[in-house]
Amino acid sequence: MSKIKEIFQKENSKNILLLLLVTFIICLPLLNKQIDISYDDGIQHIARLMGTYQSIQEGQLFPVIMSKFCNNFGYSWNLFYSPLTAYVPLLFKLLGISFTNCIKLFMVFVVFLSSVTMYFFTNEVTKNKKVALLAGIFYLFAPYRFTDMYIRNALSELTSFVFLPMVFMRIIWRFKRKAKKRIYFNIR
Repeated sequence: MSKIKEIFQKENSKNILLLLLVTFIICLPLLNKQIDISYDDGIQHIARLMGTYQSIQEGQLFPVIMSKFCNNFGYSWNLFYSPLTAYVPLLFKLLGISFTNCIKLFMVFVVFLSSVTMYFFTNEVTKNKKVALLAGIFYLFAPYRFTDMYIRNALSELTSFVFLPMVFMRIIWRFKRKAKKRIYFNIR
């Protein structure tokens, strides 16, 4: 429960709002109606989103084969991509947003979430909120992220930016726990 309280501290809230502002600045071109994300991997993600939406309407909660695709022969798209990158954008579809805009909003959401996870990871390592804020902002400007967002439209790779700091944080927690056990049992 203390970790949740820590997230909502006043200074953390200010820093997270600043990360949100920087995220919107970075993603501003993406939110432009003229930006077309249907090239490279983008068209696959749009089609996969449409197929998942149709399959859910047909009653398949975890669709693996899009039965209406390929002249009703079906296509197994959700075997190759994480369902996370289909289900979360479909939440925006509940608001009546187009499939393309659902993916764009999901990209904005993922970019923001990745900066937040980097912020908390760096704060855990350095115990310095200013350094953590800088790390979160620098993480937003990773060149590969721009390639994934604006050139390749690689949704899954863009989503992986969220989980990288979480993996390293878990590794650090594991080492800290082992170090506490060594001190407690006086093992060296």
